[in-house]
Amino acid sequence: MNEKAKKYVDMFRKVKIVSAATVDESGVPHSRIINVMIAADEGMYIVTSKGKPFYKQLVNTGRVALSAMCPDCQSLKFTGKLKIVGKEWVDKVFEQNPGMNEVYPGDTRYILDAFLIYEGSGEWFDLLNYPISRETFSYGGAEEERSGFEISGACIGCGACQKVCPQKCISEGTPFQIAHEHCLHCGACMEACPVQAVCTR
Repeated sequence: MNEKAKKYVDMFRKVKIVSAATVDESGVPHSRIINVMIAADEGMYIVTSKGKPFYKQLVNTGRVALSAMCPDCQSLKFTGKLKIVGKEWVDKVFEQNPGMNEVYPGDTRYILDAFLIYEGSGEWFDLLNYPISRETFSYGGAEEERSGFEISGACIGCGACQKVCPQKCISEGTPFQIAHEHCLHCGACMEACPVQAVCTR
């Protein structure tokens, strides 16, 4: 895992309490609050018990989406693949999260399985400062998320996009350029362009 991804994985662990989303067999989305139990070089570890729909959805799809809000108004999101790991990881989770012993005393902990989120991509998003800032990251072989807008060679240089940008992150050029690290992804530039030169990435 590279340093950038490690920074944000560690941030998920520091926040700890996150929203975890899955889909069921009918494609209906479900969300619940969980804890990121361990952050390691190979990924993030979570646990859940076999009796929960969450467990079944994780096993059936092998995927999970996480989101969290940091105390200073920074948000984190992540979509990844996961797999069940050995019971020794349940013990490691309890070592690093001793409060779990009150919920699952003694051997009752082994009704839980530990899952390693071994691959995925995410984004850090800071709304507190102007202009806003965002940064993507990934690990485990996943590609970094590529979203937002770009301006094609069809640009006529009229500046309509630049005038409507709420973050003032569009600069003149041939074509005009969007600073993706400060873009809100609002789409105002695309609506304002008279020649449809602004498109999704």
